[in-house]
Amino acid sequence: MNRPLPTEPLDRHIDQNGVPPGPRKLAQFKEALMLRGVPAIYAQEGKEDDAIVYVKLFDPCGSWTWFITEWDGEDQVFGLVRGDCDEYGYFSLAELATIPGPLGIGLEIDVYFLPQALRDVKQGRAER
Repeated sequence: MNRPLPTEPLDRHIDQNGVPPGPRKLAQFKEALMLRGVPAIYAQEGKEDDAIVYVKLFDPCGSWTWFITEWDGEDQVFGLVRGDCDEYGYFSLAELATIPGPLGIGLEIDVYFLPQALRDVKQGRAER
């Protein structure tokens, strides 16, 4: 698998059009994590704001966003969740992949998001 450079968006590698919540969406989430080379859980422990955010998932119909910094290689990821408030935590890719959302399209991968320091995300500079 040819990984895109950290300065390259994922839009040429992942086509989300028409992919409903469920197993195919889960496979796309995992593909994005693999393409970005997301490190193992605890790999960035102690780095605080210097930790790198590799993948951004978001609700296109709402205000919730998941910034992923680590992955166990299967289902669990760690990162910053931005919703009603900002919170760090572990979350399940399988659960996120099945959230239908108000229009039934589910969560999306921001294929234009580029890896960046967590500090930039927290300061609102997480624009591509």
